[in-house]
Amino acid sequence: MENEKSGRFGYVCAILLAISYVIVGLTYLFLPADQKGGTMLHDPEKFLASMNQAPALITIHHLAFGLGALVGLAVVLAVFDLARDYHKAAVRWASGLGLLGFAVTAIDNFKIVANEPVRAARYISGDPVMKSIMKATDYLVSVDPQMWLGYGLVGFWALAGSWILWRNKAVPRVFGILGIAVGLSYFFVEIGTVIRSEIWLTVAAAAGAVIVGPVWYVWLAMILRKWGRARCRPGAE
Repeated sequence: MENEKSGRFGYVCAILLAISYVIVGLTYLFLPADQKGGTMLHDPEKFLASMNQAPALITIHHLAFGLGALVGLAVVLAVFDLARDYHKAAVRWASGLGLLGFAVTAIDNFKIVANEPVRAARYISGDPVMKSIMKATDYLVSVDPQMWLGYGLVGFWALAGSWILWRNKAVPRVFGILGIAVGLSYFFVEIGTVIRSEIWLTVAAAAGAVIVGPVWYVWLAMILRKWGRARCRPGAE
């Protein structure tokens, strides 16, 4: 019964995570050009002026990201239950990294939702000294400015988990390959942030967040539900 509940809860959370990524990807694609990538890609003045004029879409973007990361914590734990029989030490370590990555993502995005609209309004109404200070400290807005934790660790978790399950024939081969692609898509966002490429980030958002990621998480949801039911059958280990 406990395995069935774990599988069912993981199923629901994986579906919600897939939905959140679709929202995250679509809202990013439709953001004004000066808001894509935040102050990592733009002069703070352009970003804050644009956000002050049109804050709704980017607020939805970060809110969906934060909420998705919260359910992502449950997905990591469900995958741990699914994969721990194959390589417990490695799965535990990868799961820890995934939990840290999703936790940082949640904190970072909720922090941005709370602070950035206020920061944008104060910048617009501020004097030259205030604007200079805010431009010099824009990197303090994020706890993970280059997203090494939020994307890098979650990407490693998705890649490692898919590899372990695939190598032990616990999931279909296509699912394992798709999971590796999902892990790499997280790293592509990381690369786009580091090299400050809006085009790279846009492609990663379109391919990873809107298509590949949601497909993999929905498929993962089905696997978790099937696994939970199978473990509750009489004689199942």
